[in-house]
Amino acid sequence: MAAKKSKIDSHIKDKAFVKEEKVQEDTPKEEKLTKANRAFFGLWSIEIKENVEEKKKWLNNYLTNFQIEEHIRRHSQFLIVLTFCLFLGWYTFALFLIAWITGARWADNEGYLERNNMELVWGRSFLMWRTDWGKDFIERISQNKPFWRRVGDVWVVTVFFIMIFMFLLLMWQATLAWQIPKSSSVSPKMMIGLPGLNPVIPLWYGILALVIAMVVHEFSHGILSRVANVKVKALGLLMFFFPVGAFVEPDEEEMKSMKKWERMRLYAAGPGSNMVIAIIFSFLFSSVMVASLEPSSDGVLSGSVVVDYGGEEAGLEPWMLITEVNDQVVSNSEDFSNIMNETYAGQVVNVSVLNKGNSETYEVTLSDKGSYYLKYYPDSYETWMSGKGFMGIAVVNPELIADSLANPGSSGGSMLQYITLPFQKLQPFPEHFTALFSPTGIVGIIPDSAFWILANSFYWIFWLNLMVGLTNALPAVPLDGGFIFADGVTGMIEKVRGGMTAERKEEIVDRLVSILAITVLFLIIWQLVGPRIVGTEPVTLNAEIDPSMTKGWSSDDFEFDASGSEGAFVTYEWDFGDGNTAIGEKVTHNWSQGGLYFVVLTAKDAEDRQSVAFQEISIDHKENGDGDVDGGDEDTVPFTINPYIEKVHIYINLTGQSITPFQEDVTVTITSPSGVVFEEDYLLGAQAQAIEYKSEEGDEMVGDWEITLESNDPASDFTYNYNWESYFQDNS
Repeated sequence: MAAKKSKIDSHIKDKAFVKEEKVQEDTPKEEKLTKANRAFFGLWSIEIKENVEEKKKWLNNYLTNFQIEEHIRRHSQFLIVLTFCLFLGWYTFALFLIAWITGARWADNEGYLERNNMELVWGRSFLMWRTDWGKDFIERISQNKPFWRRVGDVWVVTVFFIMIFMFLLLMWQATLAWQIPKSSSVSPKMMIGLPGLNPVIPLWYGILALVIAMVVHEFSHGILSRVANVKVKALGLLMFFFPVGAFVEPDEEEMKSMKKWERMRLYAAGPGSNMVIAIIFSFLFSSVMVASLEPSSDGVLSGSVVVDYGGEEAGLEPWMLITEVNDQVVSNSEDFSNIMNETYAGQVVNVSVLNKGNSETYEVTLSDKGSYYLKYYPDSYETWMSGKGFMGIAVVNPELIADSLANPGSSGGSMLQYITLPFQKLQPFPEHFTALFSPTGIVGIIPDSAFWILANSFYWIFWLNLMVGLTNALPAVPLDGGFIFADGVTGMIEKVRGGMTAERKEEIVDRLVSILAITVLFLIIWQLVGPRIVGTEPVTLNAEIDPSMTKGWSSDDFEFDASGSEGAFVTYEWDFGDGNTAIGEKVTHNWSQGGLYFVVLTAKDAEDRQSVAFQEISIDHKENGDGDVDGGDEDTVPFTINPYIEKVHIYINLTGQSITPFQEDVTVTITSPSGVVFEEDYLLGAQAQAIEYKSEEGDEMVGDWEITLESNDPASDFTYNYNWESYFQDNS
């Protein structure tokens, strides 16, 4: 009852009904209730027999003295947070915040929280619940004290190294603020490790994992408290919508009398146990669950799809399993590469895929591989790529994905990928991932739905325990690492400066701990605000090529001007695609052979930052020649046609005299890459024989050509001349 009285008095004061009033402890129970109830209604000074005028007078006085500023001051923290949420556009969270704060404070004012061992803390916004549940468990499990002392020693050393690592990591991240573009600053949501608020942490898996992490963390503190014979007063949870923290409350006076190393064991138990749980569930996830996965079907996985290229335009998406290309089976990435190397730009191919387990077929018009590499990876460009078909799909064998997840410790890169799965949207496993793999072995007896739930749960238990352990190891009070640091510094000072007074030691330690805690806090906040203040500004680097023309004949002079480029460029490097290069803002070049060439400009500024541009140049080719053929002999004229050929024109003149009248003495044969396309016999006479060949649409023209001129009569000599014209596309 006294507790209820205290709560009522607090409520009266909080609502400004009275300024100073208390029900005395020695007041009889009935009088206490009467007074409390009167006070609750603001009538503690008014007897029932008082007349209406006195009541009116009190009410008027109360309303006159009531000040809105008092309410604002009392709820200022809540109002500040609410304003901040509304400013960021977190309207849903703001509604939840209003509902939570209003409900929690109402329950507190009504005395419901106190009756259930609860109270509001931290600006009367967080709910703290104390209980004796779990004390007996802690007592039983802490009986083997030598074992737990050895474990605690290991945890102290481990947390000490993690503390150094995390502090250095924060320092390194702080230096990156100058390199991060302002537009890429970290979102405040990403710094909040609460499920549902942090966009990468799923709600239900996150709550499960967070509760396990908190229980393990705090129970470990309790176990090491009892190992050191420190009384555990209570256990409890800290809630804000849902549990956001847990605690074990050792006796503070007994903790002060503990030996420093024992106290360091107690503090290290929390993050140390979280790291142990993280290791266990990492093993269960990778070596048990993921290691059992095998691809459901043969094929290659579309890892990424390039925008504005054939695959993307046809509708292909990441995480599709490609099984066939043009009716050719694709079993692995090597098969895919071999098939694509036989295709050419502009070719239409049929691509069969499994999308979330469903069979689908897409018609893909292939782009040019050379132009892609010139645009995105100019340093890797090779001339043979021009004209080759390019789907715009990066493929990977599915088993490599499973292997990298099953063996995260194989390399630093795979471990980083393992930890960052949530940021790659691969945790929890999405449907397009689960459709690619099936569990085998012992875990294969588990129903698929249950298997994936377990796998996801194991991962998040690992991930959040890892994050809780690493965070709590930071050397900043009130984190465990901060208290370990404080006791460690105290011990060092006692050894080095044994004659120093206790007050002086405490002053030095407090100062060091405070400085370090402020530094850690600053480094964390700096990750949010630093890039916004000192982050890089966008640098405009845009190389541009202004050609005098884009189509011409071999030996024509082409002029190229880069003066219209945007950026403080100091060097201009040109590659004309035929093995020739040049340097300068303005250059001139001609080509000796026909074809579609990619002129590549690499412009660099003083800091060696570069921008690459390329220009397609179509070169038509003319070639003249002549020759003599003795009777009975033949002559062959070879030609090689580059990709992007549009048409071929060939003109031939034959001059000679037949010894035998009316006998066709000469055979002219034109052979294309697909075989013989022209073959005729001619009779030599007084006039020259004129021959004309023009390719037709659909003819295969890329590759090696030959003109064969053969004398069928040993006595008939002849001469010839030819004009070869190759016309190329003026745009790829």
